[in-house]
Amino acid sequence: MSERELAIPRAAGTEGNEAKVKQDQTEQSKDTETPKQMLSQEEADVREKVFFEEDEKVRLRDGKTYSIPPLGLKDARQLMKKLNSIDSGVIIANLIPDGDDGEDRFHELMDVLLMAFKPYYKEITASHLEEYVDLDTAKKIIDSMIGLNGLKKSL
Repeated sequence: MSERELAIPRAAGTEGNEAKVKQDQTEQSKDTETPKQMLSQEEADVREKVFFEEDEKVRLRDGKTYSIPPLGLKDARQLMKKLNSIDSGVIIANLIPDGDDGEDRFHELMDVLLMAFKPYYKEITASHLEEYVDLDTAKKIIDSMIGLNGLKKSL
């Protein structure tokens, strides 16, 4: 049905005024609307994964493919704290000793990697990951965790 068919009939002479009022209202609403910002495909994919909680898949050197789910709130909070203590950009930097004490951040890195497998694979241990995760896979796992939990913008 058209808008005209739904309109209540008015007395003669007032139809022109109504049309002008509608036109003025339409112009005002156009002026007050904010332009919608377009999302890139990557941003849309990240938002969709967070919303629908899709798992990421990762294949370790043991030949098995594992699913990495989004974390719960408690684990996501721990992940944010841990990410501040490790270098997620260059994984090998976590294996280099810092400062005078000669400590590296290997244990923090392993804690973060274990968090990825904790929800589905409670049997996976740090020693299993030490043996079957290489530097490239570790980077992919951490990037997946960041993306799945919608942390990219907040870091």
